[in-house]
Amino acid sequence: MRAIAHLNIIGFRAAVAGLFDSSLQGRPYVVAGRAGGQAVVRDVSPAALREGIKYGTPLFAAQRLVKELMVVSPDPGACLKVNTVLEDVISRYAPVWQNDGAGNIYLDLTGTRRIFGPSSDCVCHIQNEILDKTKIEAAAAAGTNKLVCKVASRTIRPEGLIEVRSGEEASFLCHQDITLLPGLGSSLMKTIRVTGFREAGELAALSDSEALSLFGKKGILLRDSALGIDDSPVSAPANRVIESKADFSQDVIDETVIRGAIASICENAGLQMRRDKLGAFEVKLSVIYADGVKAEINGRKKQLLVTDKEIITVAADLYQKSVIRRVRVRSISVSLENFSPLGYDADLFEIESETKNRRLQEAADRIQLRYGAGKVTRGIVLAAAKKNTL
Repeated sequence: MRAIAHLNIIGFRAAVAGLFDSSLQGRPYVVAGRAGGQAVVRDVSPAALREGIKYGTPLFAAQRLVKELMVVSPDPGACLKVNTVLEDVISRYAPVWQNDGAGNIYLDLTGTRRIFGPSSDCVCHIQNEILDKTKIEAAAAAGTNKLVCKVASRTIRPEGLIEVRSGEEASFLCHQDITLLPGLGSSLMKTIRVTGFREAGELAALSDSEALSLFGKKGILLRDSALGIDDSPVSAPANRVIESKADFSQDVIDETVIRGAIASICENAGLQMRRDKLGAFEVKLSVIYADGVKAEINGRKKQLLVTDKEIITVAADLYQKSVIRRVRVRSISVSLENFSPLGYDADLFEIESETKNRRLQEAADRIQLRYGAGKVTRGIVLAAAKKNTL
């Protein structure tokens, strides 16, 4: 029998900020960043949450609501340090774990009962160690799969421990609010509102034909989720490299051709990466010149790179830094490394502008996976193709 757990640290970036700045303790503050052209709240302190400020609130609205609100910039370095401590604790208990870096950690404790006892006891020890080492409290859930554990931790957050025993998944979910189910995008929620369903049990009671007629091809999966059925693994990313390369038919020096090639190979590598539900922290660019000289440059980011736009931006910047020779280019390649599982669900807890960007990328990926790579591409790739055959 599987033994899965979920640690849910609410307002992770805000909690980390409080650890590194004692002046924030007990005061209303938010971590804010830019999305869609405006500053928005990324994370909220407990005091700010009590004042009614929520994740995704425009910063100007939050400041209007709380006059003495303190605004903190995101600190990826501090978050990385805390995550290192968290994973050091977790690694002593769980053979496999999955950390999105933003306060959501899944643990696979299957087979550890004889060493650490029941999974609920094991998770309690982990919670206490995390609190002792970081002063951060985490809500935790133990169960038989990721979906049920995630819903369970959402019901008790910001702190506490809950266990959903084997065979009790459907009964536990039955009276839970539908919005607690992970993976509900805005289009599905619109349909759910039309049906008038409020509790997961109402979805769970649907027959196959009813689920399909109401929600289309996602209906069965949605109904099964409401029943607590989930076989997705807790998966640590493999130590691997995804590489894409462009060999020019003739040595080139034209910037349009070179930048178009960079965009094209980044799209190819990004498609491979997202197909495996991964994001990357590192991009490596290699350039081979006509005289055989090879130049390599790495770009390691503290924020997970997911979309083609993000990858292309980093790769283009690396190319700009590597251009130290006015020699024609023979080939160019991009490697994606240092992966992490994608830690987002397209659900109600996302900032709308980020959701739109991800959906746009997912739509492009679906077209390419069905009809072939390159069926959706950027204008600069097409412009480069007119000047040179890649």
